[in-house]
Amino acid sequence: MTGQIVALDHFAGTGWGVALRSLGIREHGVELMDEAVATREAAGFDTVYRDVWDGLADRRIVPEHDLFIASPPCQTFSVAGRGTGRLALDQVRELIEHAVWKDAAALRAAGSSLGDDRTSLVLTPLAHIWVHRPRLIALEQVPTVLPVWEAMSRVLRELGYSVWVGNLQAEQYGVPQTRKRAILMASLSGDVAPPTPTHSRYHSHDPQRLDTDVQKWVSMADALGWEGFAAEKAMGRGMVARHGDRPGRAAEDPAFTIRASAGGMEPGGFRFRRRGLTDRPSPTITGGGTDTGGAEPIAKLARYTSLPSWEGDTRRLVPEEAAALQSYPIGFPFQGGKGKQFLQIGNAVPPLLAAAIISRLTAPQLEEVHDEHHQ
Repeated sequence: MTGQIVALDHFAGTGWGVALRSLGIREHGVELMDEAVATREAAGFDTVYRDVWDGLADRRIVPEHDLFIASPPCQTFSVAGRGTGRLALDQVRELIEHAVWKDAAALRAAGSSLGDDRTSLVLTPLAHIWVHRPRLIALEQVPTVLPVWEAMSRVLRELGYSVWVGNLQAEQYGVPQTRKRAILMASLSGDVAPPTPTHSRYHSHDPQRLDTDVQKWVSMADALGWEGFAAEKAMGRGMVARHGDRPGRAAEDPAFTIRASAGGMEPGGFRFRRRGLTDRPSPTITGGGTDTGGAEPIAKLARYTSLPSWEGDTRRLVPEEAAALQSYPIGFPFQGGKGKQFLQIGNAVPPLLAAAIISRLTAPQLEEVHDEHHQ
């Protein structure tokens, strides 16, 4: 029945697409990055046009849809990035209050005044909603954008939407990563509430503490497999434990090292032993000072992680493993070079988190949407 709901996904990537497919919801994507478009094609996803501004300029190219999803670029808003967007938060809120989003051309022109053209992209969802009035809305961004979502929620309520805004922790929905995201959920035909957690939050200061009435969080070892990670399993090789740098450490208790060697972080800035890293959800690690903002935790984790290899030395995390830590299905066909694959993985909303959000958002609407499409 969920197949009767049609979604339009701005800044699509693939995370929402994986979730929507698992729920039987048809997705039309809008994506600019060439490699991401190639990945979408390889995965069988539909990309209807490339630039969100094109759809705002010509509504005729926008397919009909019940559900609107957007994950605008977060580099300028990230704690780890240059921070242009954080400095412009007050200006962004002023653009909302002055209803600049009602004129897409004016909104685009305002981007240069914010210090970074990408910053105004965070308001393109509101411009789209103003024109198309989708029944259901799901927006996702880094936590620093929560004040923008809150300002937008006031506008949406004036337009008749029920709205929920808040932060969600990815590990509470089965994602093997402690990733916090700012979420806006809205509906024209029912009250909105966040998805109910299925797993415990990871309490970093008290790892033994578990929330009641839910499953334990999923660890990095659970996601990748301790006896040889995903890539090693595929090659039929078992992981060989190596001695760490502390005298007397047993070979079966290897050291795992996350080393951020670029993006403004000192080499060896993070170090975890076996039980500190693999027996917990993947940590959220960020760096700063790069053009991409160093903003996406899993991309940094993937690029600057050393793990024991089958040869007794260390090796980097491979894209397949990084994807597993984002809760992608095994074998998902990421396209492009290794760096571009990591970037796509890092930019994505974790599919399990996305599925929890969409399931909660669509649940009260299924019968109504089904009936309306058959009138």
